[in-house]
Amino acid sequence: MTAATPAAAGPIVGRVVVWVVFAALFAYMTVQAVGNLTQISQRVDDFNAFLATTSGGASLQASTPWVWLVLDIAIGPVAFVVALWVTRRARLAVTVAVFVLAFAAAGALWLDLQLFVPSLLQF
Repeated sequence: MTAATPAAAGPIVGRVVVWVVFAALFAYMTVQAVGNLTQISQRVDDFNAFLATTSGGASLQASTPWVWLVLDIAIGPVAFVVALWVTRRARLAVTVAVFVLAFAAAGALWLDLQLFVPSLLQF
């Protein structure tokens, strides 16, 4: 077994820092998506409860778009795992570039879903 040299320890520490920083960013994205899920499902429940008290309101009730909300939650963790897998043996510069690209792509898709889901519920 060979001991790690100080020169080899530098890139490993840098990659771990990149992983931790982007793990926090993707975790924030996931927490925001969970908040969106709870708010949207509560709004749908409140709207349906209101319609239940009105005459003929059952035909106007909306359903919660669970598929889109769960996909919104899964975007952050999936993007992080894919970026981690792609960069498992890459240099530090490549690791940073892949994680920035993964965060940008996940953020674009996440934001699209954040804006798309409420538009499904026109109430």
